[in-house]
Amino acid sequence: MKQIPFKSRYSIAIYALHLCLFVIGFMLILNTDIYAKEHEEFKVALLLPASITDGGWNALAYDGLKAVEEELGAKISHVESRTPTDQEAHFRDYALDGYHLIFGHGFEYQDPAKEVAPDFPETVFITSSGSTITDNISPMIFGIEEPVYLLGIIAGSMTQTNKIGIVGGQNIPAINSTFVAFENGVKSVNPDAEVRRAYVGNWEDIGKGKELALAQINEGIDFIFPNADVAGLGAFQAVETAQADGKVVYTFGAYRDQSEISPTTILANAIVTPKVFVHVAKAVKEGSFEPQLYTFTMATDEAITFVYNPVLKDKVSVLAQKAVDEAKAKILSGELKVQQTYLTQEE
Repeated sequence: MKQIPFKSRYSIAIYALHLCLFVIGFMLILNTDIYAKEHEEFKVALLLPASITDGGWNALAYDGLKAVEEELGAKISHVESRTPTDQEAHFRDYALDGYHLIFGHGFEYQDPAKEVAPDFPETVFITSSGSTITDNISPMIFGIEEPVYLLGIIAGSMTQTNKIGIVGGQNIPAINSTFVAFENGVKSVNPDAEVRRAYVGNWEDIGKGKELALAQINEGIDFIFPNADVAGLGAFQAVETAQADGKVVYTFGAYRDQSEISPTTILANAIVTPKVFVHVAKAVKEGSFEPQLYTFTMATDEAITFVYNPVLKDKVSVLAQKAVDEAKAKILSGELKVQQTYLTQEE
């Protein structure tokens, strides 16, 4: 048998090795995109209108972001983004940095999202409330009006003066929708009760929030529902001051369990849980996201809920608790529909 010279055998081996390396390299190139997508770090950002130290609206969103980090293994980031100019810039910065999902936590983030989203079709933009839906923009709708209605039932059942107060941040549809629900809850058990609204004009002025609440208390109001982010902390302070003066006045928490913030004043809370953020983020991560209204209610896996302040639950009358239980059961069964007025702009 003819022998192949050693040098020839060596050349053939080198050639075969080069060919194998070429084929392997070519296969790796072909699969780079697939490999990268499968192993790419999931990145989620959050834009906030105020500080996460408010104990309410902004704190709940940060709770949601942390839950996304813990449950989905996401890399997260957040920033306070107060003006439309900042909001658009922050949306764009995060999108340029490869973030897959960016939450804009508020009704006011819709227009900035619409400016930026078309330039980043691979990024999903979610606004907390609103009605804007495009290929990569969707709103999350929190049915917090349902538990807020129950707060109104407590106030309407227990007021001794038939004067009940509301302190809002800004006079906008999404906030007023919660106020309509609260008033309807009051009127459902006490048609004679008067509900008065006052607005701070912003979300940060704690002093103004306290001033407005004190003015209401001086008018004889004995229950106050604040929905004003950081400014709402002033309402709690006002009620604490009134209680120290011997007045019987109570208040309520919104969006988060705020019982520990003012344990002597808050009877109950209407809560949005972190589940709402995890639900949407999971859809984006798994590729099942579809542009639509993402609506969450008390019947949606307890994503929206109502809780008493355990320290003060015994201050809530048996009659009020019974009325709350009955209304809650009707809400969960669908028998009682609590309107979200800002979705239809009918107030």
